[in-house]
Amino acid sequence: MNKNTIRKLVSAGLLLILIVVFTVSSDYFLTPGNFMEILRDASVVGIIGVGVTMVILTAGIDLSTGSTMALVGMTMANIYRYTMLPIWSMVLAGILAGILAGIFNGFIVTKLSLPEFIATLSTMNIFRALTYIISIKQNGLITSQALKARSFVALGKSVGGIYYVILVFLLLAVIGQIVLKYTRYGTNLYAVGSNMKAAKLSGINTDRTRLLAYTITGGCAGVAAVFMTARLQSTTALLGSGMEFNVIAAVVVGGCSLAGGRGDIIGTLIGAVFMATLDNGIYKFQINTAYQLIIKGVIIICVVAFDSWYNNFMDEASRNKKRKGAGA
Repeated sequence: MNKNTIRKLVSAGLLLILIVVFTVSSDYFLTPGNFMEILRDASVVGIIGVGVTMVILTAGIDLSTGSTMALVGMTMANIYRYTMLPIWSMVLAGILAGILAGIFNGFIVTKLSLPEFIATLSTMNIFRALTYIISIKQNGLITSQALKARSFVALGKSVGGIYYVILVFLLLAVIGQIVLKYTRYGTNLYAVGSNMKAAKLSGINTDRTRLLAYTITGGCAGVAAVFMTARLQSTTALLGSGMEFNVIAAVVVGGCSLAGGRGDIIGTLIGAVFMATLDNGIYKFQINTAYQLIIKGVIIICVVAFDSWYNNFMDEASRNKKRKGAGA
């Protein structure tokens, strides 16, 4: 097995350990209803994670996904409240807002040559501020907006006991994995993340590759916002707060290297289920919110530290193998 496969098996092992710990500790954890809730929550994170995986493969980062969700939700809320447009056009407009946010991120990263961290940290605040500006207000105060249209609320429901968001996530995960492994664009993503200069010299349009990755991420955030608001049947200016942490954590836990060039959607799927399981288990224990954040932060530090050690270990093992081969 190559080191990427081993890394995913490690992630799957961590997930299994987490499930066993929570199952032993709570009689209410491993039930069909709770299992579907975990998958539902993992799917929202995972949908965004499909796009963020592509960004991180290029050695980039996107900190604005939570704010993009809020902007998408409030865009739909304004259309719902002030226009007579059909629900499907409201949904498309919301997803388009997410795509435009992604294009903006990609533009300032590639054309203005801003570092990805600074660029998306800035847009995280810009998109959240725009959400506040267009928020629904009553007597000057920002309020939540109910989205009660039956055809829209149905998106947050299930069919045959399986939530629609789970089905959409699985579909996007399959498409994303095929793109990464079997298309020229996927090859370009890995090449850009592994060595930007070499990718340019080989004729790859690195700016276009990265711009499209951010655009896809914005669209994925838009899709995730649609399903989240449909389940909540409302939206607020705080929608998606902290979501960027869960998404990036899921991608990293799944084995995607922050240095770029390594990872895939299967790993992100495992990571998304891991983060949803962790959140669900912590909630079952009714742990104080502050301690929840500490626990999640410590786990991510440990995973990233392990990832760094694992990469160094495998690289050293590979070098030793080559030396022995040369000596023979």
